[in-house]
Amino acid sequence: MAHSGRRFDLRSRTRQGHERLDAAVGVFATLTDYRRYVACLGAFRAAMDRALLDIAWPEGWNWRPTRIVDELARDAKDLGLPPARNRKADVELIDLSALLGALYVLEGSTLGAQVLRQRAATLGLDRDFGARHLDHMSNDIAQWRSFLLLLDGARDFDIERAAASANDVFALALRCFESELLVEH
Repeated sequence: MAHSGRRFDLRSRTRQGHERLDAAVGVFATLTDYRRYVACLGAFRAAMDRALLDIAWPEGWNWRPTRIVDELARDAKDLGLPPARNRKADVELIDLSALLGALYVLEGSTLGAQVLRQRAATLGLDRDFGARHLDHMSNDIAQWRSFLLLLDGARDFDIERAAASANDVFALALRCFESELLVEH
């Protein structure tokens, strides 16, 4: 994979939030754990996907972020979960640097999806039942590479603004994972 200095700078500046979110996601060793993960991720991604609907994409960008909200909704239905709760994404995507910071988190999750997909498989879940979103996210590494090209090629890039936005997105995800309670049926 091509070297991305901005990627590694963002990773360094968001390490704490990323580690806290990874801990909150956990390993989902049981179906109950996985159901909680899908419910929480569904709330987070639905909020972020709604926020991205209003974006005026930069001129010349043929790339768009990976949307998984539809797959997550189908996974939730498979698992007997209600639709994702409406939550506002209190993340300001007001400039290119902020947008790239947010997208760094969302697109970066595709790398971790490969590991999570293997964990889901041990629970009997796959692209046809319960783990569609993980299959979709981990299916195309070229999407991540294309994002890195945009990140590295952005003019007037403000790393502080991008890191603040990325940390806001991690914080939103963490709030979803800390506040969404799954009641076992």
